[in-house]
Amino acid sequence: MTTRPAPANVRGRASIVFGFVLAVVASSCGSTGPIVEVSTTPHSPGMCAGTFVMHELDHVTSGPGNTSSTFDGTGAGVAMDDLDLDGDLDLVFANLFNESTILENTGELGFDTHHFVEGRFRGVATPDIDRDGRPDIVMTTGIGPPVAFIQGAELGDVERQLLTDVRSVAYSMAWGDLDGDGDLDLATGSYNAELSLLRNSPVLGDNTGLIVHRQVDDGWDVDRLAESAQALALLIGDLDDDGRSDVLIGNDLSTPDQLWLDTGQGFVLGPPFERSSYSTMSYDAADIDNDLRIDLLSTDMKPLDDSDDRYREVAADLAAAPVVDDIQTPENVLQMGRDGGWDVGDSGIAATGWSWSGLFGDLDNDADLDLYVATGMQSDELFGFLPNARLIEPNAAFRNESGSLRPTSDWQLEDLAGGRGMAIGDLDGDGDLDIAVNTLDEPSRLFENQLCGGRSVIIRLIQSSVQNRRALGARVRISGENMTQQRTLIANRGYLSSAPPEAHIGVGDSDTVSLEVRWPDGSITKLDDLPTGSTHTITRTD
Repeated sequence: MTTRPAPANVRGRASIVFGFVLAVVASSCGSTGPIVEVSTTPHSPGMCAGTFVMHELDHVTSGPGNTSSTFDGTGAGVAMDDLDLDGDLDLVFANLFNESTILENTGELGFDTHHFVEGRFRGVATPDIDRDGRPDIVMTTGIGPPVAFIQGAELGDVERQLLTDVRSVAYSMAWGDLDGDGDLDLATGSYNAELSLLRNSPVLGDNTGLIVHRQVDDGWDVDRLAESAQALALLIGDLDDDGRSDVLIGNDLSTPDQLWLDTGQGFVLGPPFERSSYSTMSYDAADIDNDLRIDLLSTDMKPLDDSDDRYREVAADLAAAPVVDDIQTPENVLQMGRDGGWDVGDSGIAATGWSWSGLFGDLDNDADLDLYVATGMQSDELFGFLPNARLIEPNAAFRNESGSLRPTSDWQLEDLAGGRGMAIGDLDGDGDLDIAVNTLDEPSRLFENQLCGGRSVIIRLIQSSVQNRRALGARVRISGENMTQQRTLIANRGYLSSAPPEAHIGVGDSDTVSLEVRWPDGSITKLDDLPTGSTHTITRTD
């Protein structure tokens, strides 16, 4: 990775040392803030086709045997992170039956394949478990506690171990610093719903539901927030902008979603949403209207056409399910953050078919967040009358036009392979967002972004002295000409998947921006005149 000195007019006291800037800045309470080092890497020019270009990857997720149960049809997740700390984002694909895979990024979208475990896995995340400064791999099985794979000297050389004293049955999981103490905490959610006859059947034991694990000196402080769950989605982030991280659970079928707010004295169940998805597959959190409040998207399985006869078994199953409230609706739901609550947003994205991961990202770097949704399903019980029991639907892309999400086919993202887990990030160092999708029974996908829109800044935060090295939970705010945008660093986004722990922010044609970082402990860093078209790594040295 190349570095160059950041501009000298950084707010506060600054000096240039070996290509870095040391900056002392004011905190929110008026005292001296953290000392940081800033290194800057310019983005490299990329290919320009005006579309996304699809590449097949060396990984196939598949289930056992020649049949597809509904439970196997739900697939598995993918994580995107810099596992070997070389500056390039790598990929980790979980697998239902065969080998899970690390794809080591060798540059220019080349990858070396490392198969590291064979077994039945679902979700995947990359926290630093052994506190050595390098990401490790944690995966869920759905039938027991999460399993950790500790990185050895070489990528793919891992040691398998259970997390000490974490006994919860985990299908989904989320990682973050819930109490701002620098440790990584864990939320887990159980899942055993398949069809209506299995809903809430007690087949998983007592360590089920929504369970929060806070790291303490002698292990984990365990808090069971909800005794039952059908948790396809979990997310940890500061959703009410009070400086503390909250827990959001997305439940399948008739089990309501829940937002658990951290009061500083423990978690309390927040008020219900005005509307929520009936069968929540995934959640994402982002500020899509740039009003500096977090918005939420849950995905569901509303068909593109209500008369689609392929959904007849699905409709019959839903009709047999209990109606527990008048809030849940079988469609994607966008919650717009407002003072004191949430309003239901853009209905134009309610129907995208059987939708798994829905992720926001500024795909064209125009300073507005766009949306991509991975779709499809495979099930002998529900779609046995279709070839290979597969419901084939196109993935859906939406461009943000003046605050409204509009479907677009111009980007050529309507893949039919059947996506499940998904992660987005800049895999080739050109400053735009690429997309990795874990499909089912087909090679996983990489969609290379060749739109060549505006510029971006990518902010990477490092806290070198704590386990939460990548500052999960931090808030990043940038300001430029006629523009202010905000991101919250959230690890687990989408269906069973993990995003790179960095903030990608499209800025259009802006040349420079100002930056404010609220670190997980509440301290503030402010920097002026950062060049766009660059990745800025900001390292705390305190």
